[in-house]
Amino acid sequence: MSFSNPKQDKTEEEKLVRDLQAGKSEVFDKLAALYQKKIYALSFNLTRNAMDSEDVMQEVLLTLFKKIHTFQGRSAFSSWVYRITVNTAYMKLRSKKKEKSISLEELYPSFSGAGFQQEKIQDWSEHTESLLFANETREIIQKAVDLLPDKEKVVFLLRDVEGLSTEEVSEVLELTIPAVKSRLHRARLFLRKKLSHYFEEYKVRKELK
Repeated sequence: MSFSNPKQDKTEEEKLVRDLQAGKSEVFDKLAALYQKKIYALSFNLTRNAMDSEDVMQEVLLTLFKKIHTFQGRSAFSSWVYRITVNTAYMKLRSKKKEKSISLEELYPSFSGAGFQQEKIQDWSEHTESLLFANETREIIQKAVDLLPDKEKVVFLLRDVEGLSTEEVSEVLELTIPAVKSRLHRARLFLRKKLSHYFEEYKVRKELK
């Protein structure tokens, strides 16, 4: 059994980028192969439409090919790719006039005058990774994530679904680290409130098994 070496993969990626910038267009397919699945996955999580996601992926790959010379290496190449993907996906959504906005306030936990949380909410965050990909819960979580406003949604997707670090999300979205943490906190509060009853039932079922 062989395992991928992250440092070797990074070196290979950097070489492909340099070669493409040098005009060696034949290496583009290899570079695209490294990212097309990630581009499609993020696009789908943002658009929730397979055809739109395919369009976004093709547009992003075309942009990478045409604009590779503008990549200056000040951030990671992956951050640059994710940034283009996010921007392209939102352009697709705007073109279809599907943007929607809801208030987070009504789903935030409520607090008493003394500052104590009035309603006990099940903390599901420690189960995020396993539950996001469990067949039993995927659809329910996706519907809740879809309700998030765009600013919180994209941070949640990049941080908790794609697994990027806070610093990487900061690079992708060109936000300060405190801003990323704030939006992620808001997203998690929203989802915790929205999904609290379901995860309480999930916990009970799991304990009964």
